[in-house]
Amino acid sequence: MMNNKTRIVVGTLFCLLTVLAMPIFAQEPVPSPLAIAIFPCTDVVSSFKKFYPLITYLNQTTHLNIHLMLHQDPANYERAIKNGELDFVLQDPHGYVRSAHLYNRHSLLRSLTMDGKTSQCGVVVVRKDGGIHSIQDLKQKTVMFGPTVSSARWIAARSLLKANGIHIESDLGGYSNGACCEDIAFNVYMHAVDAGVVCDHFLAEHHLKQRELGVDADQLMMIGITQQVPTKVLAAAKHVDPLVVASVNQALLHLDPNLPEHRQILNQAELGGFQETDDMALADIKKMLDAIAEE
Repeated sequence: MMNNKTRIVVGTLFCLLTVLAMPIFAQEPVPSPLAIAIFPCTDVVSSFKKFYPLITYLNQTTHLNIHLMLHQDPANYERAIKNGELDFVLQDPHGYVRSAHLYNRHSLLRSLTMDGKTSQCGVVVVRKDGGIHSIQDLKQKTVMFGPTVSSARWIAARSLLKANGIHIESDLGGYSNGACCEDIAFNVYMHAVDAGVVCDHFLAEHHLKQRELGVDADQLMMIGITQQVPTKVLAAAKHVDPLVVASVNQALLHLDPNLPEHRQILNQAELGGFQETDDMALADIKKMLDAIAEE
């Protein structure tokens, strides 16, 4: 029979063992962190706001631990993928094509535009009073392209100028790479450059933003349109567990713009959804890259 002192010792030990055991049974293991990189065409803060709801949706749907990373420098992200620091990348198609060997090429997704299309293009805009009426008139003029991570506003735009006899290094008065379409249109409007390349939907969809900048869109006109290029590609690095890739892809494919809660997420990211795709759908952008490499 235990005396009172023995009961106290036994009781204390029991409580201690119970407390020590509780975290084992009460806490679920935290998933290993995963990183999705996105190449922003706007500033980092605005881009984070755009894609944060999408990342939140992925975490809630897949129960994974996904973090958003915004990469400005394409030269560094290949190193990050090779070192296992990045797991997924959402990028324009020429970026994927250049580094396809780093990815799982059998699990690609492509984004849709907000009107459900799988391709997009860039348009060259100028001021109506600038005396420029065609692409050929851009000789010895200054042009602001989109960022180098943009297939439509950089790769396809260069191809458009080349098809019209203009080589950017020798025939332009100068060129630069801008950021978002608002910035580029603003620079054209303010006479900072003679022409700029913006997304095909910009002039029609961004009247409010243009007014906030003091830009009168009626003073701008389009003088050329690029070839259609595929939309952004989501690719998983080769080191990512196929089950994780399948979970992320399934969640993205499940997004339905007809559902109000999904439409809010997609609209914030300026996307229309996702579809499965493969390397064959990127053949045209590869040809553009090959032609540029020959210059």
